[in-house]
Amino acid sequence: MNCEGIWKVEMRGPYGWERIGTGFMRNGEYLGASTSHYTVGSYKQDGDDLEISYHITQYADFRTVFGIKSMTELDVTSKCKIKKNKIVCTGNAKGNKKFDVQLRLTRLDSLE
Repeated sequence: MNCEGIWKVEMRGPYGWERIGTGFMRNGEYLGASTSHYTVGSYKQDGDDLEISYHITQYADFRTVFGIKSMTELDVTSKCKIKKNKIVCTGNAKGNKKFDVQLRLTRLDSLE
């Protein structure tokens, strides 16, 4: 399955899955945003395996992510599996191997 398209992005939190933004994948480029952050990166797909590398910039309502209490910028790599119209990922922040973050992407639409 091709991973290109528009995706709802959710992160596993202490109270379940939280919607954190919308992601866009096309031609190896990954872009994402919400009301408090934007993300710029790239992806590589090999069959049902997907790796997304991205830079997150938070500019409002800072969240504790990857065990870091306050951060404005962060580099992350997520290793993912594509399953029909869903992608499940485990992400690691550069320089911080102690904390993994689980992500779930659900296809919303194509970019055609």
